[in-house]
Amino acid sequence: MSMWESPSLIDFSLDPLWRTVWERGDAQVFRASPRGVEVGEDSSGTRLAWMSSRGMDYDPERHLYLGQVDGIPVFTWMGEGDHSLREVMVVLPQVEVELAVRGVALIQYHVSHAYCSQCGNPTRAGNVGRTRVCDSCGTVHFPRTDPAIIVAITDGDDRLLLGHHEGWEQSRYSIFAGFVEAGESLEQAVCREVSEEVDVSLTDIEYQGSQPWPMPRSLMLGFTATALRKDPHPDGEEITSAQWFTREELHSAVEDGDVVLPVSASIAYRLITAWYGDGGELSGQP
Repeated sequence: MSMWESPSLIDFSLDPLWRTVWERGDAQVFRASPRGVEVGEDSSGTRLAWMSSRGMDYDPERHLYLGQVDGIPVFTWMGEGDHSLREVMVVLPQVEVELAVRGVALIQYHVSHAYCSQCGNPTRAGNVGRTRVCDSCGTVHFPRTDPAIIVAITDGDDRLLLGHHEGWEQSRYSIFAGFVEAGESLEQAVCREVSEEVDVSLTDIEYQGSQPWPMPRSLMLGFTATALRKDPHPDGEEITSAQWFTREELHSAVEDGDVVLPVSASIAYRLITAWYGDGGELSGQP
């Protein structure tokens, strides 16, 4: 069992009576866009900006089915939504985080696959938004997900290696990640990325868990590993610096503002805090 394994709060099966529920006005809908989702406030805090389907004409190109929550069909309405996933993942209830992630991922897919990759003709939404269909050549296109690995590396002294990416603010540090290439296993991708970025060889590579990350369409696959050498050499292009931290050193660096950790809802932060353990608190970005 992975360290974050838990059942989804969404039932992804499609109720054959969904259209009746939609027309009756009992389906629940929230707006979203490739950029994010629309949210609001109620007595419990920040929530998705919910509305019922009552009075809406179903539009197969804009109303995308996400699943059922407590037996109620949920759709996202493609259009507006300027609150980014990074922003809302730390404030929404967990089931709404799942819905927001799924909604934005589907919308990004539909926006970017308006034409058939086989014949170049326009496609249309099919199966209540789960596919896109080309009527010209009959090809059915399914949403694309790009696997990416992310790895927390420790050494024989149980220190954690963090790196700074060239495009980040000066104090931001995180663990190491990269996309899986064609014909590559996940473990091979872990070794290659770390070798390319900091010239460190690894052993004891172990899978820990995953997280959908539709920015734009990644599935982050989390690992831990042990370094065979202790002197990282950043490539100077993607990674401009890399440093080993004890728990005490990382705690002090975060407290002093010298290190800014990833957003607290990310798998990167969860891997870091899993290593850190119960010895205190670390502050990720909200």
